[in-house]
Amino acid sequence: MVALQNGGHRSSSSRRTPPPSGPTAPNSKEWSSVQKRRLLIALAFAFVCVLRWEAAPILSLPAGEDFSNAHLYPPTRPVATAAYAVSITTCGKMAGRLFDAAAVLRRSIELNSWPLNENSRYGAKFYAFMLKPVNPSDPCAERLALAGWEVVHEDAPIYPDLIKEPEGSALKMGIRSDGCCGDRELIKLATYKLTDHQFAVHLDLDTLVVHPFDELFDVMHFSNDTAVGRRAREKLGEVVAPTYFNRRQTGDPSHPGNLSPKEILANITVDAYFTKDYNMIVPGKQHRNVGIQGGFLVVRPSYATYTHLISLVYSGEFYGGFGSPTSGWFKKGYGRHIWGSMTIQGLMAYYFDVEQLEHSVELNRCRYNNIADNARVSTFARNPKYPRGTLLPFVRNASNPRYFFDDTQCRDGRESCDETNCQRFPVEKARVLHYTYCKMPYKCNWCNYLETYKEPTCYAMVKKWFEVRSTLPGEGNRTLADVEGDEKGPVALYRDDGEVEVVEGNCFKEFYLGYCLKKGEYVAMQARNLTTQRSEIR
Repeated sequence: MVALQNGGHRSSSSRRTPPPSGPTAPNSKEWSSVQKRRLLIALAFAFVCVLRWEAAPILSLPAGEDFSNAHLYPPTRPVATAAYAVSITTCGKMAGRLFDAAAVLRRSIELNSWPLNENSRYGAKFYAFMLKPVNPSDPCAERLALAGWEVVHEDAPIYPDLIKEPEGSALKMGIRSDGCCGDRELIKLATYKLTDHQFAVHLDLDTLVVHPFDELFDVMHFSNDTAVGRRAREKLGEVVAPTYFNRRQTGDPSHPGNLSPKEILANITVDAYFTKDYNMIVPGKQHRNVGIQGGFLVVRPSYATYTHLISLVYSGEFYGGFGSPTSGWFKKGYGRHIWGSMTIQGLMAYYFDVEQLEHSVELNRCRYNNIADNARVSTFARNPKYPRGTLLPFVRNASNPRYFFDDTQCRDGRESCDETNCQRFPVEKARVLHYTYCKMPYKCNWCNYLETYKEPTCYAMVKKWFEVRSTLPGEGNRTLADVEGDEKGPVALYRDDGEVEVVEGNCFKEFYLGYCLKKGEYVAMQARNLTTQRSEIR
């Protein structure tokens, strides 16, 4: 190696070795046999090094190094490769649109990962969990594979008959029918078994990724004693839920402490990110014990964590009660008021809040996992869980109770919650969109209905889904000629000031981009092998 001076440049005054003189000196235009051999050896060595560099599989670069400068990254490799997983608990009715949902979700992740997204330094690999036994007549595995997901067939996560029954336990009798999918929902825990990766993301199939996850991955990958790790922890505060900072300091998500977000996150080691589902609780009574939203989860894979979580289930330590502080998991209050309390939503809420609070971070649900919900309770419905949006100003009508209601208290127990008012959160600032409240775009629902801020936000979210579909090979250049609908509107759009403007136009053309010809009439994708087709960002 040649030593350089003066900031990396050779000094013009540096001493040079004079050429050999006398009768043994070779001609300046000729090479001796020794020099030729040395040159050939050097070239061969360099060639072998390049081959080994290109061929070696890599899932991550050293976490102890500071790779914050872009030019330090090898041009052909990401910093690390994240695992992205989805789960299928049963095939059945969902098979009809499974290919479309899986293909668009995968594409959205690709567009926000290395190498397609220039702002991301993390690659992606895709897994789909399905329960054994495999039914040969079910088309789901084939369609997931065609859409580009590696199908992983999992054994049953637990066997309910083996769950212990301590006195007062309600788990063994209730887990089979709990939540949406009973004990089958625990298949999501298989995300912890993806130990070839430093971090793994589990998403529901009705989600869409619209921004890179680098701000999360950087904190998990780089330690706080590196410059990039310190910067990542400073930036993380922008997407963490305010309720997390409160819980860390006071134990109550509604009561703030004295430390700043920067102080709380400065030395943090993060093993999981998640969001909470505040729509599933009665505000003011249950805000301390809120279930997670099961559609989004980022974890650090670990067999030890996986076996621990399974052991919690087999312990049977789940007790009856609806909202009681001594109900639920280990009598800590994570009980039956939570939808899916016996499986993912309740179990993981207990684990993150009680056992792993300092290493599990609740994120702002408008940034990650936005469902366009109202942060406050509405006076419209008697049921406080009803996620009624905020009335649009031009819809309010004092003579009609349907169009004359107000928002009241924050669902998360705080006095002010504007930063988590997801129905009015700009879609462009979100990272993950979740189509629970808005419904999946391929349902082709009416797009000219307007009452609350939720509707124009949902329409903007729907448009994002179809924009991603249009980037898939063979899915672009849709014609609008066959699209029905009223050309005079209304079309509801957000202005730069955050208010809604209603303009003329065909909302099916504006939001569905030609993939919905009219209400309920969706132009489905043709199931085909997308892994053999390539397309660039448009």
